[in-house]
Amino acid sequence: MSYRKILSVVTEHTASTVIARYAISLAAAGKAELVLYAAHEEGSNEGMILHNDRHLDHLFTVAFELDIQVTRITEIGNINKLLPIRVQAEQVDLVFYPLTPYERYGANLQRHSVHHLLRCIRSDLSIMRVVHMAKPHPRHILMPLGKPVSEGDRRLMFITELAKSFHSQVTLLHLSREREAKGMPDFITRFRKQLEQQHVTVLERSSRGEIGKSINLEAITRHNDLIVLGASERGVLRRLFFGNPAADVMQHPPCNAILFRAAR
Repeated sequence: MSYRKILSVVTEHTASTVIARYAISLAAAGKAELVLYAAHEEGSNEGMILHNDRHLDHLFTVAFELDIQVTRITEIGNINKLLPIRVQAEQVDLVFYPLTPYERYGANLQRHSVHHLLRCIRSDLSIMRVVHMAKPHPRHILMPLGKPVSEGDRRLMFITELAKSFHSQVTLLHLSREREAKGMPDFITRFRKQLEQQHVTVLERSSRGEIGKSINLEAITRHNDLIVLGASERGVLRRLFFGNPAADVMQHPPCNAILFRAAR
């Protein structure tokens, strides 16, 4: 099982080209179709549009030279309205969406584009914050897991495709607020075995204490170059009282970070 069609949102921000490189690598490894997508607001600055078009030109050339079946689509209007419709029309399996420097996942009022797209896009959604543009090829991927993975099959497919396309090692980090060591949970062991069956190199580690800080500390001390988080399933009240560790990490990650939400 692998992705058949991948869409990457490309903007005027250079970071979006790094994210598109992830989409290109996955498409090349899995022989998937690729859609490079841009949406310009009406009345957008011409210089901004030109910059975006240059990114599209370059990425299209890279994909074409890798013998990927690639399509380039540009639309005029609000991306919040246009992108979910385009994803459905193109029958896309996976969307890569770049967080802009001013966009915050987990903001209190939840009014950023990312929150709308999390609600409206029905395919797998990979939201990425780029910190290091000079490291487009992750070799050490950190995947924190605090409880059994509810969308295990989808997340397993995503991390497998990602690791195999970059020949990366994956570290499964078990997170717990409890201080007592109780061994590695069964769901972590099962997830590891499933990855190993796909010929992915896997390590297991555990951390206890404040979750967001534990993830960042692990990424820094073990020199991970990509963090893959699961989207928070906490409601508004739970986020208010217990916080949103994924949002904390995505706001200021120590390395490139992906927030993955499985297809609805």
